[in-house]
Amino acid sequence: MTQPRCFGVLGHPIGHSRSPAMHTAAFEALGLPHRYLAFDVTPDALPSAIAGAAAMGFGGLNLTVPLKTHALGLMDALSPEAEAIGAVNTVCFTPEGVVGRNTDGAGFLEALRGLVGAVPSRAVVLGGGGASRAVVHALVEEGCAVRWVSRRPAALPDWDVERRGYEGLEVALEGAALLVNGTTVGMRGGAPGFPVPLPLERMPIDAAVADLVYPATPLVERARACGRATMDGLPMLWGQGVLALQHWLGLTLDAAARDAMRQALVV
Repeated sequence: MTQPRCFGVLGHPIGHSRSPAMHTAAFEALGLPHRYLAFDVTPDALPSAIAGAAAMGFGGLNLTVPLKTHALGLMDALSPEAEAIGAVNTVCFTPEGVVGRNTDGAGFLEALRGLVGAVPSRAVVLGGGGASRAVVHALVEEGCAVRWVSRRPAALPDWDVERRGYEGLEVALEGAALLVNGTTVGMRGGAPGFPVPLPLERMPIDAAVADLVYPATPLVERARACGRATMDGLPMLWGQGVLALQHWLGLTLDAAARDAMRQALVV
């Protein structure tokens, strides 16, 4: 008989997270007795939280805002994706130690292909946090030309992208087939707004807008009103969650479990 184990997501704030519902649905579909809980953890408390989870025999952890970059130095090992991106969203407790992985980039690409089919040739990504880093890295790996916009562009990784401050956003959006919001704007407890208005009219009429925050945010609602294809952060949450669970359990999820996770996100 499988022994029950605890899994969880750490973040601050964390009350908005739908990860517990999603992973609980997967465990039920798989007939597993595990639990998945959300924990409000600040960056200062992260070392103790990860050490405590390891000591108590947790099966694995997800990390969300603002912890993904803070976790890098707390891992015994990093997957190639986590090391390249510079952020951890999935923590695996193994006999060899604590391993940091990143499933955000692959999860975003799967969600994006569901929205627009193919990865676009040009995109604008907002924000310099862990989720934005994963998205930028994934897009660049697929050959997309990325304009990366942040409040502190000089602090962004020196990747093969065009880095800009928000004062250059209007020009950056010209000709962009995709806009991705990777900031906390629109999240409960997140930033109150963007430094400048987002001139969506600068984008082609067939451009798409993706927000990593969920559920539908004012940005998504405005983009829909402008006739753009849109998605909020739930499809990416599902994609990265499937991959994380497969790492923890050491198996490939069947269609029933994947569908149960997707349905748990529909409210």
